[in-house]
Amino acid sequence: MTGWLQTVLFWTSPAFPVGAFSYSHALEWLVETGQVKDRADLEAYIRALITFGDLQADAAYLAAAHRCDPESLPEILEDAAALRGAGELASESTDQGRAFVKALAETGRTYPRLEILTAAAPDRTGGLMPHSVAFGAAAHDAGIPIEAAIESWLHAAVANLVSAGQRLVPLGQRDGVAAIAGLKSDIAEATRCALKTRPEDIVSSGVAIDMAALFHETQYTRLFRS
Repeated sequence: MTGWLQTVLFWTSPAFPVGAFSYSHALEWLVETGQVKDRADLEAYIRALITFGDLQADAAYLAAAHRCDPESLPEILEDAAALRGAGELASESTDQGRAFVKALAETGRTYPRLEILTAAAPDRTGGLMPHSVAFGAAAHDAGIPIEAAIESWLHAAVANLVSAGQRLVPLGQRDGVAAIAGLKSDIAEATRCALKTRPEDIVSSGVAIDMAALFHETQYTRLFRS
């Protein structure tokens, strides 16, 4: 257990070089317009993402990339790359995915599922690599159990958004800790849902967040890339 546990902790650590800290997933616009103004609003925003928005879809694609037959990986890659409703949200996913693959390549270890995705990406997605799909494929290769992979990835995504909220709202450390604690059960439920979702049933319905991301593209001053 120790080997895979340390691996997944490393991959989801802020120290792992995927650049997650530079993205807010449209939160910056929502704060700017007064739609997110305190911890309760921040929790509600993140809860929406992991219940019916992009992050629940990402969790389901992660699960699919982990457990599917290898020949199905290119199709999952293509579907996941087409998911986003805004350009910045697409870049947030694929830029982190590209950085994740690059970081793993530099370790010298072989990840067969990741190699299949990398080979398929030029034709299927123009080279784009969604982070969740790359993570799920690599987690399978590294022997990380599927449930641990999903929950760890979701926890890291939530923690990153809470960190963004602390800087943008702003919120103190106590509120940040309380927000993550308040979302624990939601992360667990999102993990269970991802495990039950078939690839053909994956959808995202975060229309308001997609719109916020579009407005963020022309926001006058910005701290974050999305």
